[in-house]
Amino acid sequence: MRLACSLCLLLFLVGCKSSDEGLPAFVEASTVELITTVSQGSNSHAISELWVYVDGNILGVLDTPMRLPVLEEGNHDIAVYGGIKNNGMGTSRIRYPFYTSFDTTVNLKAGESYAIDPTFRYVSNALVDASRNFEAGNSFVEVSSNQGDIELLNNPVLAASGVRCARMTLPATAGILSYVDETNITLNSGEVAFLELDYSCNNTFILGVYVVSGGDSQKVPVLYLTPTNNGDGSQPTWNKVYMDLGMIAASYPSADNFRLYTECTRGEALIPTIYLDDLKVVK
Repeated sequence: MRLACSLCLLLFLVGCKSSDEGLPAFVEASTVELITTVSQGSNSHAISELWVYVDGNILGVLDTPMRLPVLEEGNHDIAVYGGIKNNGMGTSRIRYPFYTSFDTTVNLKAGESYAIDPTFRYVSNALVDASRNFEAGNSFVEVSSNQGDIELLNNPVLAASGVRCARMTLPATAGILSYVDETNITLNSGEVAFLELDYSCNNTFILGVYVVSGGDSQKVPVLYLTPTNNGDGSQPTWNKVYMDLGMIAASYPSADNFRLYTECTRGEALIPTIYLDDLKVVK
């Protein structure tokens, strides 16, 4: 009888232990934040997924917010990297090379959840040109074919950040809106570089570059940005996109420099309206 009781107790204890066997811990992130210095401009970002590494080994790439199971226990080093949609394409997702990793050590226990909520910064050697933020002025000028209008708005309610943004409109009787940034962007073939841009629009528009070489220029469309809202354009609905400037530079290795341009013809809206803010060149 005593032996039978001992066997029952042993089976009970084994049963209790096996209920936790294989049960993961969970790492959770409900918010993501970018921290910038004054010279780096706005802290807006479009980190769409997180690349998670445990002890140097990749565990998963998940959309934010995330809840990731980890089949480990005890203290483990966790590194999280911010991922973006390169050129705004959901089929081209990359770890953004100019954001630092978020590093922490977590004492994992099976069945428990751990909130990490990563914060990111620009890497220390990143050159962030945030001068095109419209706070001190506007560097976009019309091209000869332009029939649109541009204005610098001094309104923190409308701006994506700060107090100013640019608004471009195409009147109902006009045919094309076309503006170019008169500030050159110098890129070397093989260089990693991105344009970051906050925008709002009620009509599809083109964001591209003029490739300047030997006194000649070639207009190259890069992104076709679709409406972020279907209203009359009076209230912006902001979105962010990352344009891969390094890819463009690799395609035109003999270029002297590049200039950004926007172009729009009437499509979805009677009066196409485009807002721009917080343009950054990062390399």
